[in-house]
Amino acid sequence: MENKKPWYLRKKILYFICIVTPPIGYIVLVTNLKKFKQEEKINFLTISTIMTAIWVLKFLPKNIELYVWCLILAIIIGNFILKHFKRTK
Repeated sequence: MENKKPWYLRKKILYFICIVTPPIGYIVLVTNLKKFKQEEKINFLTISTIMTAIWVLKFLPKNIELYVWCLILAIIIGNFILKHFKRTK
């Protein structure tokens, strides 16, 4: 029989925990990193890190939060433009 994971380490439940309560999801991930394959680790940690960063923005003053969102948007647009120019060459 296959080695089953606990309910809190199943893919859909872990994504749900990471999106709804990012700090708890991050703690669950970090304490159980050895139980995941390398690709799963990267995917889960990426989602959890992004969601935790967005969650932390709630505690910043509004003007700083606006600057951070503008920075994120600038990075995304810059990344899109760079990829577009690399493809055309």
